[in-house]
Amino acid sequence: MTYNTSAQTSGHLSGADRAIAALFAAGIMFIAGYTLVRVSLAQSATPQDASVINPVVPHEATLWADGFEAP
Repeated sequence: MTYNTSAQTSGHLSGADRAIAALFAAGIMFIAGYTLVRVSLAQSATPQDASVINPVVPHEATLWADGFEAP
């Protein structure tokens, strides 16, 4: 009778273990890549000029509010 010990099974990974390890590695690579891209974009972004006015488009309800009167 033989018993499976940790020394015998330590080198063998099941398919589920490999899938979990692959998902974990992919998650870590995604987070690292996302962080590096965000940092790179933040450093290369030019600061906005304070004299530039960004136009604001009002909501469509305010555009039509003057055209209707209560009966």
